Amino acid sequence: MTKRELANRILTLLGINTRSSSADSEEIADTIKHTEDWMLSNNAVGRRIGWVVSSGEPDPDQESGIPDWAVMGVANSMALYMAPYFEKVSVHPSIAMNASLGMQTIASMTVEVQPVQYPSRFPRGQVNQHPYGPRYYQPEDRITTGGDYLTDEGDDTITT
Repeated sequence: MTKRELANRILTLLGINTRSSSADSEEIADTIKHTEDWMLSNNAVGRRIGWVVSSGEPDPDQESGIPDWAVMGVANSMALYMAPYFEKVSVHPSIAMNASLGMQTIASMTVEVQPVQYPSRFPRGQVNQHPYGPRYYQPEDRITTGGDYLTDEGDDTITT
């Protein structure tokens, strides 16, 4: 899927692309720029789904790089994100529901949850609470990032 196709899908969800009207090139370019910003902010928190970052001005005909299973989450989330920009006061509730479902899919496909490993000295019967907040044992993070790819402790790229 190209960046233009993704932008058109977002603009269709917003009601800008309809049977009788279509978005102009400026609206498509703005949508792509905002999508790139949104994708980079998701990369920063660990949701790396393969967006091809542009150097300078984004090319609408460039492949987006996102997998098929992430399109629903990205398109619906971006429709919610872009609604105020295009002065859409209300967005259909199904867009918010689909954005939530799509982001759950993205999270389950990109986030590796580690089991919590409590040390042997951890007291029993304390309900894991302290007057100053929860005290959980945080194991050492074995995942390092190199560029845009996740690697494990053996420097093998994690692809699933």
